[in-house]
This record gives sequence, C-alpha cells and structure tokens, in this order.
Amino acid sequence: MPIAPPPDSFLDQTPMDLMELYGRMRSLTDQAGFVGTLPAIWQCSDESQSIKKALFGYVYNCPTFNLGRVGALLDPTRLSTAAHHGKDVVILGGSHIGAEESSGIGYIERVNGQHAPCCGMLARVLDEYLRVYRRATQLIKIFREGNIVKIEVPYKYLFEKPVSDTVRIVINLNNLIEGSALSEGTLGKIYRAHSKIISKKPKLLELVSEKPQPIGELLTPELFSFRKNLDHESHEPKTMLEVSVFDFLPEIVASSFPHRRLCNVSTWRQFHRIASFITDSFDGSDINIFVLAGLTIDHTIRHNTIIPQFGFWMEHGRALEARYFGPKEIYDLLAGQEIYKPPVTFLEYAGL
Repeated sequence: MPIAPPPDSFLDQTPMDLMELYGRMRSLTDQAGFVGTLPAIWQCSDESQSIKKALFGYVYNCPTFNLGRVGALLDPTRLSTAAHHGKDVVILGGSHIGAEESSGIGYIERVNGQHAPCCGMLARVLDEYLRVYRRATQLIKIFREGNIVKIEVPYKYLFEKPVSDTVRIVINLNNLIEGSALSEGTLGKIYRAHSKIISKKPKLLELVSEKPQPIGELLTPELFSFRKNLDHESHEPKTMLEVSVFDFLPEIVASSFPHRRLCNVSTWRQFHRIASFITDSFDGSDINIFVLAGLTIDHTIRHNTIIPQFGFWMEHGRALEARYFGPKEIYDLLAGQEIYKPPVTFLEYAGL
C-alpha cells in the first residue's frame, strides 16, 4: 500500500491573500539571513497564475525563475540553474483550482466568458477515472432481504480483462462480498455484503431497502482499484501527472470534492520531489533554500488566494539538518511573521 497523503481536513487551512503571504515569506527569509534572494516558482502555465508570479517577484525585487510546467508539474533539475542566478533561493509552488465547485470539479470564468474546469490539466487527468468510478457506483446494486444485506455485481466487474490503454476499475470482491454467489441477478450475480461494509457505514445502510439501489458512496476506496497501461518513461505532461498520482486515484475519485483532492495530492507529490532533489542530488554548498508548497484558489483569472500546506527549509547547504513543516506548522510559522511591504509601488518596480 502506498504512503497516504495527509487528509484534506489537515490541508484545508485558511487561505492567505497573495501580498500577505509574500510579505510574510519575505520577512521570514530576511530574518533568516537570506541575501541575493532569487524567487523561483513551479505552477501551472494557466493565465490565472500570471499575476501571482509577477507579485512574487515584486515582493522579492527580482523577477521569478520558472521551475514548472503545465499542471504545476515540477522540473527539479532546473533548480541547479536557478542556483547560479542568486545567492539564496526561495521557492513557491503547487496546484491551483477554480473557486466555483460543481459536481466535484473546480471552475473559473475565462476572459471569453466561458466557465471552464481549472486546473484544466488536472481535470483531464481525473475525468476518465471519475467517469469509470461513478458508473460503477450506479451499476453495482445493494438491497436488503430481511436482515441480510445483498449486493448485485454486474458480470463486467466479475470477468478478468487484460490491461489496456483505457481505464478499468477492478472490484476487490474479497472486501465487497462474503462467500459464493447466492443467486443470479438481472445483470450479474448476487452475493451477501461483506460485514465490514455494514460496520463501516451503519447509517447509510439503514437507508437500504428491499428494492435494489445503486451502491453509491458505499463503494469506498478499499473496495476497488484502477488498471491502465501507463508509460512511466513518458515526458508528456498529462502522462507524467497521471503516473505520479495513479496509486492514489481510488481515494481521490471517492472523495466529496475529487478535483480539489487531486490538486492536494499532486502538490504533495511535487513538494516531496523537490525536497528529495535538494537533499539528495542538489549541489548547493552554503546556499539557503526555503520552499513553500500549497493550493492556489482562483477566484477569478486576476485574483488568487493561497493555502500554505508544506514547507522545507535548508540553511547553508546543510541537507541533513533540513527542516520539514506540515500544514499546521507551516501556517503557524508564516502567521507569526510581520508582513513586509515593498518600498516602491508595483509600477515603480516595473520601471513605469
């Protein structure tokens, strides 16, 4: 079983406005003795992220260095180049999501007036898995006969099929049902529901009647997995993102807000990629590095807030002494800092 990312209840801290967050980051790094600081960022190339990038450079009085690709996919090797452009480095990164939620997807209004999924790349990664999962929650039926809870599993989920380039859901029958089939159903076989299902969701099961109904949210992550041929050597962004989160997709699609959960999991994965690169592969003797990862909430294409989620701090190149901060720790660290205010206006910074 893969290491589980933190639950959303830990990750959903209070968002900070951009200038507040950047001001607190600047105060923190100034107090820590950062000099010649180069701001670097990994984020999606969406237009909604451009002002965020510009203001980050404004607060640090230096245009930002790019470490990312579409979908907030990180290229940690670019950090080696960035290190030659500044004495110390402060890094900001993570996924973004539209603030308007509909059917588990975050949306934003584009400049053309259309409401579109945002982050669109992560929404495309999610789409096929979410459709397959939601179809299974409707096709697998649950009902009651007296005191016995029964489940009808369609034949399509009982027959073994080869792995292909399309997503397949594999039902974990050992956790879903107990014993051999009791009888034939309309579309498949009928089994006794596993006692674990009954014990985990007693209130939901109270609503189960004699009439077969979709299993719905009772199809929890431990009851299924996904199969798909994935090219682990691919450099295509969608495939790279898909590979990085594949093991966590069952719990993502089963969450109440799967798009946001995917954003959080992807941020978690990319944060640990850059932290591992810094401690294991980065040659940065005597360099100070502070990394902040979190979820950007896009209220419009021009207005964002950020939820700090993870932090990494290495002083003077001492990788073995680097500090890691979880969601509450990084939030409290930043909240305790004064808000630095740039000495010039943004227009003056831009030379206007």
